[in-house]
Amino acid sequence: MPRNWNFELPTRLEFGRGNLRRLGAMAEPLGRSALVVGYDDIAAMEDVYARAAEVLKKSGVEVHEFFRVSPDPKATVAEEGADAARQAGAEMIIGLGGGSVLDAAKGIAALVSSGGSPWDYTQANPECRALKKALPIIAVPTTAGTGAEVTSFAVFTHEAADTGLDFPLKASIFDPAIYPRVAVIDPDLAVGSPPRLTAGCGADSLGHALEACLSRGGNPMTAALGAHAGELLLDNLAAAVRNPDDAKLREPLAVAAMLAGVAFGTAGVTAAHSIAQALGALLHLPHGEAVAVALPPCLKFNAEKDAGKMSAFPSAERVAELFDQIGLPRRAPNPSGEKAEELAERIADMAVACEPMPIKLNPRKINRDQLLELIAAML
Repeated sequence: MPRNWNFELPTRLEFGRGNLRRLGAMAEPLGRSALVVGYDDIAAMEDVYARAAEVLKKSGVEVHEFFRVSPDPKATVAEEGADAARQAGAEMIIGLGGGSVLDAAKGIAALVSSGGSPWDYTQANPECRALKKALPIIAVPTTAGTGAEVTSFAVFTHEAADTGLDFPLKASIFDPAIYPRVAVIDPDLAVGSPPRLTAGCGADSLGHALEACLSRGGNPMTAALGAHAGELLLDNLAAAVRNPDDAKLREPLAVAAMLAGVAFGTAGVTAAHSIAQALGALLHLPHGEAVAVALPPCLKFNAEKDAGKMSAFPSAERVAELFDQIGLPRRAPNPSGEKAEELAERIADMAVACEPMPIKLNPRKINRDQLLELIAAML
């Protein structure tokens, strides 16, 4: 732990089952017009979007819809959404969905006020610049995974033409301007989620929790929050996957995702998340499944250096057993059939290009050979 550290959470938390009804009251002080950001495939969300629009209108907030977001959103969706927000005269952006939707909402809010493209503000860009400001953001998560409702991160996929690299890049904007002003967390919104979705989101959240505890950027506050989030997930995730309609089980998962988000939002994550981002970008593996592949080997790697310190954490074996129970993969696919050594090299290159900071924050230093060895064990 560092001698000197700081902690800040500028996001107001409104937590509770049925809390979607509070959305209008939270939006009203921020303006009279909102762009509501959601999924392009609204089949499973129609009722939620309709209820959100109703409570906003009752509070005197004009609703403009931007339902164009797909998983792993491309940077262009933020640019399109910013144009829609400007045309609507939106005074706030409301993200209503999972992590992809919340990230898109943050990107839209940033571009409306600061201009440019998401790549201009992305950490992987050598010419990255700070945001001037962003429109107020209200985050309403419908899954319990990314913790995006309480972080200043937004992840987008950037095409090669934008980055100057030879491959598309999945990378983060990280700026205090995109902290949501309010997080309206209603665990009931995740009731009935497909088991695979619940499992993947839970794996992502567990990665955030444990990696925040291990990160070189951590402090006593992030360690406490991450540890409690990890306990909640280890105790409740498998049951929630088995019982998708049990509303009571959604509450501890929502708490865990939020706590883990607060923790890693300050501490950062470690090598497992860098590798997971690369697995997702190159092999099109859903992010939660990519974390499930990457996290146990990375936990084992870190334990080899300091088994005493790691004794306070769940073992790599326990985490892997949980992922087995909930049907997540142990290995990443190789859809192209290329040689494992060559694929590992490409994944390593992508991990360093996408998210170099988590590798630096890993508690045990990782050289190139060790990174390749870790990745090879995941394929």
